[in-house]
Amino acid sequence: MSLSEQQRMDLVKLYWEKYEDTWTELELSIKAAKWNMAANRLYYSLFHATTALFVKDGHKVGTHRGTKAAIGEHYVLTGKMSAEHGRLFAQLSSLRDKADYDVIFKASENEILLYVEQAKNFILRVKELLCE
Repeated sequence: MSLSEQQRMDLVKLYWEKYEDTWTELELSIKAAKWNMAANRLYYSLFHATTALFVKDGHKVGTHRGTKAAIGEHYVLTGKMSAEHGRLFAQLSSLRDKADYDVIFKASENEILLYVEQAKNFILRVKELLCE
């Protein structure tokens, strides 16, 4: 089933709203010093923003692993995003996995805050690409 241009743009808007909600949850997690939850919300913020971009550009991705690969294939290798953006997404995916599934792992405040600053740059680039 293919989407009309309007349906695609509506879906992009919904994914972007999901990104915004998730970023708000990230900020709440940081205020509460819930660093593992912040790791989860940080990754999912980028995931939802990136999904909005994929929908806009007509790329179909169905998994987290596929999302990492598609960022590389469609954006990093084409020069639309930097290699640092691709690495950041992969690092946050790994961090989220550890935060969610490794009962011994504890994300740190410094780690999360550093990633938040990098994620802001990632999001700015996604916004630029969404406006093209």
